[in-house]
Order: sequence, then structure tokens, then C-alpha cells
Amino acid sequence: MRTFKRRAAAFLASGLIVLLAGCAAPGGKKDTIAMPGLSQPVEIVRDKYGVSHIYAKNQADLFFAQGFSAARDRLWQLDLWRRQGEGKMAEQFGPRFIEQDRAARLFLYRGDMQAEFASYHPEGKAILTAFANGINAYVNWVKANPDQMPPEFKLTGTEPGYWSPETSLIRIYGLTRNLNQEVRMSQQIAALGLNAVQGLSTFEPPLALQVPAGLDVRQIDNTVLGVYKLARDGQKFEAGDFPRSPLAADERAKLASALSEGRLASLDPAFDPMAPRYESNNWTLGGQHTATGKPILAGDPHRSITMPSLRYMVHLNAPGWNVIGAGEPALPGVSMGHNDRIAFGLTIFAFGDEEDLYVYDTNPANPNEYRYQGGWEKMRQVDESIPVRGAAPAARSLKFTRHGPVIHEDPVRRKAYAVRAAYLEFPGTAAYLASLRLNQAQNWNEFVAGMEKHYTPSENMVYADVDGNIGWFGGSIAPIRPRADWSGMLPVPGNGDFEWRGVLPGSSLPKVYNPPEGYVATANEYNLPADFPYKDMSARSWAEPFRVQRIREVVADAKGLTVQQSQDLQFDNLSIPARTLAGYAKSLNSADPAVGPALSLLKDWDYRMATDSRAATVYSFWLPEVVKRVTDLYVPASGRAAFGELSTRKTLEKLATPDAAFGTRPEQGRDALLLQALADGLQKLSAKLGPDSNQWQWGKLHHIQFEHSLASLLPPDTAKNWSTQRYPVGGDNDTVHRATFRKSDFRVTSGASYRQVIDVADWDRSVVQNVPGQSADPRSPHYQDLIKGWATGEYFPMAFSRAKVDSQRADTLTLQPSGN
Repeated sequence: MRTFKRRAAAFLASGLIVLLAGCAAPGGKKDTIAMPGLSQPVEIVRDKYGVSHIYAKNQADLFFAQGFSAARDRLWQLDLWRRQGEGKMAEQFGPRFIEQDRAARLFLYRGDMQAEFASYHPEGKAILTAFANGINAYVNWVKANPDQMPPEFKLTGTEPGYWSPETSLIRIYGLTRNLNQEVRMSQQIAALGLNAVQGLSTFEPPLALQVPAGLDVRQIDNTVLGVYKLARDGQKFEAGDFPRSPLAADERAKLASALSEGRLASLDPAFDPMAPRYESNNWTLGGQHTATGKPILAGDPHRSITMPSLRYMVHLNAPGWNVIGAGEPALPGVSMGHNDRIAFGLTIFAFGDEEDLYVYDTNPANPNEYRYQGGWEKMRQVDESIPVRGAAPAARSLKFTRHGPVIHEDPVRRKAYAVRAAYLEFPGTAAYLASLRLNQAQNWNEFVAGMEKHYTPSENMVYADVDGNIGWFGGSIAPIRPRADWSGMLPVPGNGDFEWRGVLPGSSLPKVYNPPEGYVATANEYNLPADFPYKDMSARSWAEPFRVQRIREVVADAKGLTVQQSQDLQFDNLSIPARTLAGYAKSLNSADPAVGPALSLLKDWDYRMATDSRAATVYSFWLPEVVKRVTDLYVPASGRAAFGELSTRKTLEKLATPDAAFGTRPEQGRDALLLQALADGLQKLSAKLGPDSNQWQWGKLHHIQFEHSLASLLPPDTAKNWSTQRYPVGGDNDTVHRATFRKSDFRVTSGASYRQVIDVADWDRSVVQNVPGQSADPRSPHYQDLIKGWATGEYFPMAFSRAKVDSQRADTLTLQPSGN
């Protein structure tokens, strides 16, 4: 074992000196690399925080260099993203991945590629080609310089592959889906009945839930989604997937487990499409609210917090381009940030429901035919050849109905299931790429024109410009469902009775320009304007409103706000649900020696989930017990597995207006429930932290920390160096400072994947955070250098002017054209 770990350490540490040398000299190290594929030199200035500021003399070289820079920092992440998304895992990892590759290929876009490229930008194909060329150039360079190869490739015995202009158009990672919700709601109705599900759910805008005519919800089970989930989530590695690994055979199982737990394959890790849409906060403040009289725009998109980071920052500068911000490493441009005229930032806008699950009767005489408009229609078949490591290519057939890919066939019931998805049917629906138009927009009209084509994901995009204007656009692609019994919340028969009538034109989507309130704030809540004429087209599942309520409490009447105060608001720990629930504590009393002191903590609390707060910890153990008990009052035991638990919002509604479910004296019954829930929660809290309440500070439990996915393979000292420190974190799932945690160990797993606060009065006063670092390579100084600031509220400069960039310079790489 000791010999193995020495060998692993040697493989992983190779290239360390080269990677770290960039910070040695004053002003940073300067390197030049001859690079085929460029027409003119490109300067890449990397600042002290790992952000690449790219200065090119033309557009093609600019996006070539962006691809090169992203690969330099994130090559392993990018390669698995590409392989999983394109259905090319078996090519590298062997025959176990053939069916995963088949599933992924069902969700490739197969429409008009010229319209597809042009939808994102008039020069979309050229931009995507240059970006792919840049990634490929780095792949060639790192193969020629193997000491720089990321350690994951070395230990798995694999090599990175190549990109095409179509690679960034992968669909399966987009936040566009509610298919899981359709299946789950079918199961809920089957278990509880339509009326019960209606009463226990929150639909915005209001909805009288109906089961579509001809649908039998009792036949919808989880097997329907097997192929769909395989495409989305992939499968875990096993030891046999790495036959070329330099590791001993008995150590490859540890490698497989480590990589699987790290979930490095996806840039949308651990996203639960069944969860409420808690993805982001943003706001834009007009000059009447700010100290400078110019807007301030802030945003912090919430996603899974992972190592490596989901987000990748870059600054792009070339004729016609000067934009800085964050996107995802697999995509050119940035999806949120600012150029020299406008700023923009996003949250998920839950208006557009892009998916429907269709259920078909199949022909008893031919299962490849399905009933449509009274006749039998043949499924379209596409034959794929899937490359397989160490074997002949595997032949697999993909089946499609007129609505989309067939994801399940049930020969016993003679049923087939297919997904109709706007992101497969319409060009321009790859996630975030339409931000390329926003990157060059110079004013509100150009921003609106870009947002009218920003289909996926649906976004609340807030806006500010140097002329003092602010605004909001609800970007989306929203299918028109013309039947009263078709809300999009349940599957529908595929017999021809349920057909979309196109999609809502971009010009009809909601928008606000210079609102009288002087600000716009969004947090994934239901926010369709009161006079919006197409409310009935909306999806019905939105985030609970607590975060946006708190943002409005802070900014609505404020004057003289600064960048620092927007930073403080992004870290605001006041919980509105806690304020509501703890309000009941003021009238509760208990002689229980444990419960009485806990009630005193709650009565004296300021409702902030601060790291030093003991009451916050008490509340965090109390709330889930309350939710469980209120759920038990309204959901029969036989239906709980299908339904789950009530939302926090619905639970608080039930507490506010207690009815006979709480007993013959509802208010007394409610209070008794609250006291019993607190007692039970305190037992669990004491088991976790001990009985001494002086040790119950929230930050002792609630924290962030990362271990490298290969930690179990490393010598202890190396594993420690490649892991981050443990930092206490405030907030919870319902605070503006959102920090959702894993119940088993209270580690933060979801929250602000990136934060920006942009000062339109002076771009160089803007500040930003990423986490845990720009690089995915543990040998890099930018591997985990940003995690402390993310946890403690320290931002770094969003350097924009050349003078500011030079003042933050860490190293410079010049890519010099060379002959092919």
C-alpha cells in the first residue's frame, strides 16, 4: 500500500514546479507558446485570482484563446462533460458505457444546424469553431507536454479527446426539465387522489389540476424515466473501466469510487429536477437608490457547490468585444457580467415548461408502431455506431416518435413513452449560448433583441447601463398548450389530442424598463407582471418567496446604497421562515428542562442564521420536525412515499390557520405539536453536539469543505494539501445568503456558485467571487484560493480597465502564431 501511494504521488505531483512558477517573479512570469491556428498574437494576462484577461486582435483569435484558457484550467472536467453529453464515454472507458452513450444520443439536437448556429449570434458558427479549435490546441499541447496533463488522466490511463463546433450545443445539461415532476405528480394523484394533491400543493398562477383525458396515472412508475436519468446523470465508474491505469489492479476500485463520488463528469452536478427552483438571487438598483446616482447590479446564481467549480470567469477583449464575467467552461462568451456599456445578471425564470411526457398505445402486431389520430404510425429509427474501447463499434438503434425520443417501452401494457422537448425541437436552445448577443449589446433595445432569442434556460435577466437605465426581461421558450386539461404538470396521451400550437414569440415575453420603484429584484419566485396576458401558459412550480421578500425589505426604501451594501445583502442571513416559526415561540412555555431554555433562545433571537448563533441551530433542528408532523396530519401514511413532505411555505400556511386536523381545539393542538417537535429536535441536536447549549453555534455544524476526489489514493500529506480547510458558513436554504446543506454532516452542497456586484458608475469598483478556484488542477495556485473569500464574505476585484488588470497581474502567456 505504501509503495502504491508513493507511485500515485509521483504521478500526481509531476509538473508541480512548472505550474507554480507563474507567481514567482515581480509582475508575474511571462511565457510565450507557439500555437498553430492563430492569425495574430494573443496576450492572456492572468490576475492574482486566476481570472484570464484575453487581449486579441480579432474575434477568431479571441475565442480560440478562450477555449485554450478554459482547457488549461479545466481539461478533465471539459473532457468528461463532452464525452457524457455527446455519448462517447464507451470510446474511452469501455463497453459498460454503451447504453449510457445510447441514452445521451437520444438527446442530441438533430435539426437545422445553420439555423442553430445563427440563433446564438450572427457569427455563431465561426465563434464556436474558434472556441473548439482553442480547446483542441491545448489538448495537442498538453499531449506534447505530458508533465502538464491533469492528474485524473494520468491515474485513469486515459487521454483527452477533441471538440467540434457542435460540442458546445449539448442539450442534456440545461436547466429545462420537469419530466420527473410529471411522473411524480402522477404517482401522487394515484396514491392520494386529485383533490388531496390539489390542496397540498402550491400552484402559481393558480391552477385547477386536471388529469388529461385518456391518461391512467396508475400506470406511470419510475421505470419510465430510466433511460432519461441515465442520459442526464450517467453511471458510476468501476475498477474495470481503467485497464490502462498505472495503478495496481486492487487500487482501481478506489479510483472508480473516488471519481464517481466527485461527479466530475457534469457541469450541472447534483441538480435535482424535482426540487423547488432555488437557483439564484439578483437585483438591479436605479440611481435613486445608490450613492453614486448610477445603477448597481448584483447577482448570485445558486447551484451545486462542487470542486471543480461550475462557473468559470474570463475577460474577453478584441475589436467589437470587451466583456467580463462568468459562464461555464464548456461555452464561449459569458452568461453574466458586463461589457463597457451594460451589465446583466441572471436567475432561473420558471415560466417556460419545455418538456412533456407522451404516453402511446403501441400496435400489438408491431411494437414499433404507435396509435396517432386513429391510425398506426411508425417510429422513426436512427442507427448509431458507438465507438468502444478495445472492441468493435457497437450498433444501437434510437427510436423517435413525431414528438421526440422514445425513452421507455412497456411490452406488457403495450405502451411507449417519448419526450417532447423544446430544446430538441427548436434551434437556439442550447443552454446559455444566446448570451453571446448580450455580450455585445450596447443599450436596452439591443439587450431586448438578444433576450428575445435567449430561450434556454428560462432566465430572469436584470439589466443596467451607463446611461442610468435599469430593467428586467423574462427570457424563455414557452410551448402553447391549448387544452384546459393540459397544464404541463402531468403526462399526456400521444394520440394526437395533445399538440403544441407553437411557442410564445419572444416579443410577447414579459419585461420591465425603468420601473417606478427604482429597482428590480428576483429570486426564482412567481413574478409574472399583474397585467401579463399569457399567465395561463406558465409552468406552475416556482421557488418559495422568502428570499425575494427579504431583498425587498432591505432595498425598497433605501437610499445611498453602495457596492458594499449589496455585498452585505448577498450575505444576509435573516430567515423569514425562522421569523415566522420563532414567532410562535413567544407564546409557548414548557417546564421541560431542555425545551424551556431552547424557547428562551428562540424568543431572544434576531432570526439570523449566523455562524455564532445558537438559536439558529435550534431552529434548524426544529423546522424539519415541524414539517414532518404537519405533513403527517394531512398526508395519509399510505401516500407519504409518493407525496413526500409538505413545503416549508405550505407548512407555515397550515400553522397560521390551524384546522380540525390539529384536533378539536386547533390552536392548542398546533402549540402542542410545536412543543413536541422542538423536544424531538433538541434530542437530535444534543446527540449531534452534546447537551451543553454553549456548544451549539450554527457554524460548528454548518460548513464548507472539499476533499479532492482522489484523496483516498494519496499519501496523507498530499491529500491534506489537496483538500480545503473547513470554513463555518451562515445562512440556510431560505436566506438570501443561501447555503443548503447535506443532512448527514451539514456540509454546504448548494448555494451561490458565483457572486457579482457591478458598479455601473465605475466598472473597476465591481467585485466578484468564485468557488473554490478557477483551476481544477490541485497543482495550481488557483485550485482553492477563492474558497476562504466565498465563506467569509471577502470579494476580489472584477478588474476591467487595462490599468486595473495590470495592477492585479500574476502572469502573462502570449500565444504566438506558428505554421501548421
